[in-house]
Amino acid sequence: MAVSAVILAGGQGRRMGGVNKALLPWGDGTLIDRQIRIAGRWADEIIVVSNDKAFGDRISPGKPVRIAADRFVGEGPLAGLHAGLKAATYDPVWLMACDQPFISVDAALLLSERMEAGSFQAVIPVIRGRLQPLHGLYRKALADSVEALILSGERKLVSLLQGISWCGIEEQEFKDRGIPLHFADDVDTPEQYNQAKLLYREE
Repeated sequence: MAVSAVILAGGQGRRMGGVNKALLPWGDGTLIDRQIRIAGRWADEIIVVSNDKAFGDRISPGKPVRIAADRFVGEGPLAGLHAGLKAATYDPVWLMACDQPFISVDAALLLSERMEAGSFQAVIPVIRGRLQPLHGLYRKALADSVEALILSGERKLVSLLQGISWCGIEEQEFKDRGIPLHFADDVDTPEQYNQAKLLYREE
């Protein structure tokens, strides 16, 4: 099964002092360099959604990456998903945010197994009782449904789930596979970033 990975990198990083979180230093490169390296272990293509035309020049050489711009600029992660689905060659699409240091191929594989078994349009982790749509798996065919939601004024990713066939995977299933639950954690503030770097050194 061929898979597209989509990384949303269009946020303003306001709580990080206006810094583009995708380009935060991480190991020998940047946070998004790490994500591309990890996602490339499973995905057949990687798409970064960003409206910065020069963004591709800031990514370290490695697995080929395509840059896709939002078609609905400034409309949040739902618009980012739309751009990613439209740009994706393969189905399904593994969605993630650029500020998630610990994305997990093992977690994505569990989502994929459930999607295939139940013919779901989306499969979303549920960690600590909360949906994590920014580490979810989505069918490419959802692009039109996402566009309709955006045109209606909706911006939240979870609003998509109200009208489609989807499945949530509870945290215990990830634990049973030995998958650390921090795969969907993000870094919104300098404090969270520093804490995540400490955890990274412990991996």
